[in-house]
Amino acid sequence: KLISNTKRPVLKNLDELPDPAWDLVDTSGYEEIWRNGRGFFSLNIATTRGCPFKCNWCAKPIYGNRYNSRSPRRVAQEMAMLMQEKGAEYFWVCDDIFGLKPGWVQEFQKEIDKLGIQPRYKIQSRADLLLEADNIDALAKSGLDEVWIGAESGSQAILDAMDKGTQVEQIYEATRLLKARGVRVGFFLQFGYLGETKEDIKKTINMVRELEHDDIGISGASPLPGTKLFH
Repeated sequence: KLISNTKRPVLKNLDELPDPAWDLVDTSGYEEIWRNGRGFFSLNIATTRGCPFKCNWCAKPIYGNRYNSRSPRRVAQEMAMLMQEKGAEYFWVCDDIFGLKPGWVQEFQKEIDKLGIQPRYKIQSRADLLLEADNIDALAKSGLDEVWIGAESGSQAILDAMDKGTQVEQIYEATRLLKARGVRVGFFLQFGYLGETKEDIKKTINMVRELEHDDIGISGASPLPGTKLFH
């Protein structure tokens, strides 16, 4: 007969998980491609689960609005291991939001210094989380090379319709602070959200031109099942 189990409890202490089984992965082929194409070797790592923000077009089928993170020490140790054993020099930290907890990035920078490593890495974040000079300084000192900001639009009306919770002015200020510290900035942009007008699109294009970002990712608004946008 069909048995439906209760939902598993959400794991809050991610340090309870064992280290990823990197010894089972042959990374040599990936390293060859990276070095031939970019001149360095990059690997992906994850430091968190979930995102506490509520953008109404974003699908969160696994971890929902909960946010739990590994400790700065465990993340720094994994980076050190991958640099020493796999030859990695660069990391794409594939979390939705990196270093959200207060004091996390400062502690991470200290752990990187203790281990005596010099990784370079890129992250994803939000403009409103990149306005504290102390946070950006700690990120830059620990090896942050590039930040991808979920900018989405240069129109405040569209950001509000998305329940994004950010201000256009914050995108400008975060970009200025990051570039002043030598950190590259990429924008995720979304076109075609419900109610978007040519005037809204013009504001986004103007923002892109004015801020002179380093990279860009463009998508069309997609009504993913289960989201407010879909309904």
